[in-house]
Amino acid sequence: MNKRKLWKPVLTLVLTAFAALYVLPTFLPEGSVPGWFPFKKRLSFGLDLQGGLELRYTVDYKKAISDNLLRTREQVIDAVVRAYATRDGKDPEVLADAEKAAYAQKFTVERTDFDTLSATFKDEADVALLTPDLVQELRSDLVRQAPSGNRVDLRMADQRIASIRDEVVNQTLDVIRKRVEAFGLVEPDVRKNGDTDIDIQMPGVKGAEVEQVRDRIGQTARLAFRIVDRGPDAVAFFKNQEAALATFQEKFPEKGRLLKLDRDATTGQWQLRADAGLVRGKGDSLAKNALYSFLKTIRVPDDHTVGFELVEQRDGNIVRERYHKTLYLWSRADVTGDHLTRAMVLFEQQGEPYVSLEFDNIGAKQFEEVTEKNTNEYMAIMLDDEVNSAPVIKERIGGGRAKITLGGNRHPREVLADAQSLVTVLTHGAYKAPVHKVHDAEVGPSLGKDTIDSGVLSLIISFAIVFVLMVAYYRMSGLLADIGLLLNVLFTLAILVGFNAALTMPGLAGIVLTVGMAVDANVLISERIREEMRLGKGPRACMEAGYDRAFSAIFDSNLTTAIAGIVLLNFASGPVYGFAVTMLIGIVCTFLTQLFVTRIMFEWYIERLRPERLQVGI
Repeated sequence: MNKRKLWKPVLTLVLTAFAALYVLPTFLPEGSVPGWFPFKKRLSFGLDLQGGLELRYTVDYKKAISDNLLRTREQVIDAVVRAYATRDGKDPEVLADAEKAAYAQKFTVERTDFDTLSATFKDEADVALLTPDLVQELRSDLVRQAPSGNRVDLRMADQRIASIRDEVVNQTLDVIRKRVEAFGLVEPDVRKNGDTDIDIQMPGVKGAEVEQVRDRIGQTARLAFRIVDRGPDAVAFFKNQEAALATFQEKFPEKGRLLKLDRDATTGQWQLRADAGLVRGKGDSLAKNALYSFLKTIRVPDDHTVGFELVEQRDGNIVRERYHKTLYLWSRADVTGDHLTRAMVLFEQQGEPYVSLEFDNIGAKQFEEVTEKNTNEYMAIMLDDEVNSAPVIKERIGGGRAKITLGGNRHPREVLADAQSLVTVLTHGAYKAPVHKVHDAEVGPSLGKDTIDSGVLSLIISFAIVFVLMVAYYRMSGLLADIGLLLNVLFTLAILVGFNAALTMPGLAGIVLTVGMAVDANVLISERIREEMRLGKGPRACMEAGYDRAFSAIFDSNLTTAIAGIVLLNFASGPVYGFAVTMLIGIVCTFLTQLFVTRIMFEWYIERLRPERLQVGI
């Protein structure tokens, strides 16, 4: 073989050896892999193969809207009282408490449905005080209905209800996914089902973990404002865990390599940070899993908690570094999302965006006290364990309104995007939605064992039949095709292990389908070679023409199958999703092995043995 082409077989051998070593721990008994062996990851199995926990929750978005509307009720009452005072020629700003109470006796505001507030006046003429403009000023998503006697309804717009429903369900889905990831599970499947349901499949969950998972997922997402502790002990908290971190990195090298200690230039705290990669996705889950896993090995005092914040360091539009960092916080949350009524993005006169917050009366008092006591400290805005931002408190903030600036030396578009993201988090906290369990089932290990046995048996039988038929009919060409099939499955398993994906029963079916498609590709190649041989061409010319002529047909058939797989990947869930993942990986491996690897083997066979005629059929 030409030395210039030697890199192809060498690369093939290297990839094959790497894939074989990478997959090897999967086929060895648990705990039998030597410490010096470079690869420790094992292929994980899905819920249908090893058992686990299957849950379905429904999101009560109506309760979220209803609770938020109750907070708006106080604003409506206050606005009508001010309207009474203005009508009577009084200044609403200096109105005495007794006068406010007297005006409040003239009407009532009650919630009559999850999306409706009803104002009832003792004097029917006073209905005119609650004008459409006044309602729009209070909340743009409330619509004043036509009055009915002394009563007028304020109903939320249908479009806004649908929008809130989607926002709340998607936010709950994201929160549940983060909570599941915090358990360090391999490839948990968390998906939306219909408009309000969420399906969760967690392979391998058993024993005490089951109740722990149920309790954690069932909690409602909680928005909280916590103060960053910058006392001497807090600043050095993670610095004092240096020995524990070294032990963790030695015991769990894959997670440990993501972690490192450094000092936050803003808060002064020592922090633990986990590399999340430059692109959003799997790296974020791995980084947070590494942080959660390490925190389980150390003790955090009861009066403190650890929050995680995602940091993206940019150079213009280019992300230079992404990581999750810790913030050491007081666990007590003096202000929560329970009393937040509205969050919106507004702009300074210079055009700089900021986030405006509005609280009800209780929340306003709490926020004023907290900001007065903690001036010049940092306040973390959190949803569960996630810190969205931690701005500094510059002064006492009273009046029930607060402003969060997110400036810095950044492009206004980036600041605006961050502000909109923060408003989404705050709004989701305000529209806090309970989740109710609809379905809860533990899949026993016996079912998994039976399914694995039948799936593996079907895979072995299909392989055996294909191997025998290919060698019996296509001789040498069939033998090379069989070697390509083995490499195809080997590479597919290696990719599944590498991406931390779980193999499901439909996934096994996808591998069997891949075998059939790979065989089809080799049949096309062998038949094209035979056609060239009938024309009297030499071995090398026949082989090259056979591969070249078969390429377009193989490419077209795999492309159409891949399109179907992509559609399934985006719109299917559960078992069908697992089938699509394995099938798409198999298509890539089929191209690699059947069109390139087998060709390299053919070239080596022709170069070394110099046959006068290729063995490509009976």
